[in-house]
Amino acid sequence: MRKRMTRQEKKEIQKSKFLNNMSGSGIYIYENNTDGDLNLPKPTTSGVRMIGARKRFQGDSYYMKWVGSPMNLLRLIEEIVPQNSVVNENKENVMNENKLILDQPDTVTTKGKVEHMVSDDVTDQALNDSTNPNDKKPEILLNESPIDGLEIILG
Repeated sequence: MRKRMTRQEKKEIQKSKFLNNMSGSGIYIYENNTDGDLNLPKPTTSGVRMIGARKRFQGDSYYMKWVGSPMNLLRLIEEIVPQNSVVNENKENVMNENKLILDQPDTVTTKGKVEHMVSDDVTDQALNDSTNPNDKKPEILLNESPIDGLEIILG
């Protein structure tokens, strides 16, 4: 006997099926093979949904089902990134690290805003200590009264 699903479970299953059907991989260049405008059910890579007659657009493998179909709505022009491209684990880890580094919140110092960046040259470099004993600069407060507007409530 099959377990009866709740309304919420049905909606979750329906949503996951929809997302699975609308997903695609790879990057391709397609051309509208018709003489009229084509309304796409999913936005292209650039976010456009309406493609003019004989116009080209960039999309993923989702649109591949319209290439060479009986209606022949789209024509495949070029494959930019293959659908089943082999990604080694090293490259994937580096991309995750880059994303983590670049997604950090802004850090503001006395010299200005610190910009996070990733360099392609990965060499072992000695880090320099930024506190140089020869540089004796007075400390500067960012606020005149740092505890202004702060109330201390004792138990």
